[in-house]
Amino acid sequence: MTFHTHIAGIPCLCEVTHYSAARPMRITGTGFGDAEPPEPVEFEYRILDRRGRLAEWLERKVTQSDEARLLAEYRAEDSEAA
Repeated sequence: MTFHTHIAGIPCLCEVTHYSAARPMRITGTGFGDAEPPEPVEFEYRILDRRGRLAEWLERKVTQSDEARLLAEYRAEDSEAA
């Protein structure tokens, strides 16, 4: 999925290449070790210019707050598409 966004005030596109929602710990039995550990969110993306070309120079400007915002924007776009 690709959606419009901005990085450092510069309009661009975000192409999500992989997303996996977080999963809580799951107990699968009664014995020791009969559990699957929790898994964090996996969110991988590429930043593109407005013409759809890879913009590595802009991707280097992405901060942690930008990553959190991109994830929130992706989830909002994905819920609208569903």
